[in-house]
Amino acid sequence: MSSPTGIIPEAWMYPKHKRDVIEWLKRQPWPARVKVQLLHGWAITVGVRLQQREFHEVEDSGLDL
Repeated sequence: MSSPTGIIPEAWMYPKHKRDVIEWLKRQPWPARVKVQLLHGWAITVGVRLQQREFHEVEDSGLDL
């Protein structure tokens, strides 16, 4: 798990910003693995449960795929 601190905007470190975080990660020019790890780290940090389809959505936007 990668720590989202200092990468994902601080204002989005709340459960209500789940969709914002997903959309933001999809727009980033990073490999799929990095995006998924950051999403996982964010979910653990803020206490949100994500569905598998949300991880796939972010993963499918990776530069390496």
